[in-house]
Amino acid sequence: MNMYNQPDRLNWEPLSFRDLASSKLSELSQSNEIEQLEVSESTSAPDFEHEPIEPNEIEQTLEQLKQEIEAKAYQEGFNLGRSEGFEEGKQAGYEQGYCQGQQEGREQIERQLNDEKHKAVHAITDLVSNFQQSINDIDELIVPKLFDLALIAAQKTVGSMAKVKQKQLSHTIQTLVEQCPILSEPISLHLNPTDLQWLEPLFNEENQQEQWQFIADPNIEIGGCKIITDTNEIDANINDHWQIISDSLKKDDY
Repeated sequence: MNMYNQPDRLNWEPLSFRDLASSKLSELSQSNEIEQLEVSESTSAPDFEHEPIEPNEIEQTLEQLKQEIEAKAYQEGFNLGRSEGFEEGKQAGYEQGYCQGQQEGREQIERQLNDEKHKAVHAITDLVSNFQQSINDIDELIVPKLFDLALIAAQKTVGSMAKVKQKQLSHTIQTLVEQCPILSEPISLHLNPTDLQWLEPLFNEENQQEQWQFIADPNIEIGGCKIITDTNEIDANINDHWQIISDSLKKDDY
């Protein structure tokens, strides 16, 4: 075998030591890469071989899942119930607040009306009291004047009727004598001169009393008389009669 290149054959060159070294290194490198690849595949490849699972572990897992599902369902139900309860409570609170507001409003209106009513009653009571006091004041001022006016009118009326009823004076004298049996004779009867003119003959004719003495007294008003004995004196003056009547009526008023 010839170690030299021939022109009519393939180009051939002699191998050098460098070429042999590089070729050897290349083979070693490829060998290392293959080993590394095998190592990496052995470490990274999943282990498809599993240990057998016991039934207790399966039951525990299922029980745990069940508890988790129940807890989740409970929480969801709790949240939903709380939301619905909140809405219902909100509505109930609104209705309760509305009713309570209406009740408080009515109570406040009633209190205001009662206050106004009490004020009105108090004002009316004061008005009536003041009105009654005014009437009492008017009575104190007017009634005595009206009373005096009525007495004056009665006096005038009686005075004008005295001429028609002259016998009334005779009856008055007889009544006084009968009501006072302690009167002792002789009796002195003092009369107004005008009354004495018609009364003396009439009285003597009816009574025929010798112990009676008629005396004209201008100080005695017409219609009045005064009876005097040794032990007693009775004044039946018209002014005294009116004063007695007036005092008696005033006492009845008060």
